[in-house]
Parts: sequence; C-alpha cells; structure tokens
Amino acid sequence: SVMGVRGWLEVDLLLGTWANENVQRLNSDELDQYEAFVNLETIDIYNVITLRTGVPENMKRDGGKGVVEQIQEWARNSPLGKANPEVYADVKIKNNLI
Repeated sequence: SVMGVRGWLEVDLLLGTWANENVQRLNSDELDQYEAFVNLETIDIYNVITLRTGVPENMKRDGGKGVVEQIQEWARNSPLGKANPEVYADVKIKNNLI
C-alpha cells in the first residue's frame, strides 16, 4: 500500500536524521537501546515515532531518559513529523541520506 511505503520512508528519514544528530553522543547502553528500537517491526517504530502509540514499557528509562523516549520527544517537535515531500528532499540532501 502507498501508506506502507510512505510510513517506511518516514521511519528511515526520521531515524536517520535523529541518528545523524545524536548517535555520536550515545553511550553503549544507549546504543543498545537504539539498536533494539530499530530492530522492532517497522510499523511499531512508525507508530512510536508518529505518537500513535507510547514508548514500549521495556524501552522506558527513569526520568524519561531512554533513547526511545528521546526519539519520540524529538519527533514530537520535529518539522519532519508534519513534513511534506519537498522538505523531505531538502533534509535528505542535507544529511546525505539519498
């Protein structure tokens, strides 16, 4: 379905952009959290990033400091969450994701 494809592109773009900006500062535990998150089913990642579902209980950390919680908070404030295709293209070029 078109929705499926669009969802996957969105997941790739949002995660790619977040990773680009944040991965270098993660410690090994946080990298493990990130890895666990990106290995979920794409639809589950999509639902968390687009705020359709909460962060899975096992991925939450004290004080909302878990990586997945950080990603969701970032996505909530990201223009990409409400983006149109032109914005995607710009961001992809800027972050070398094409």
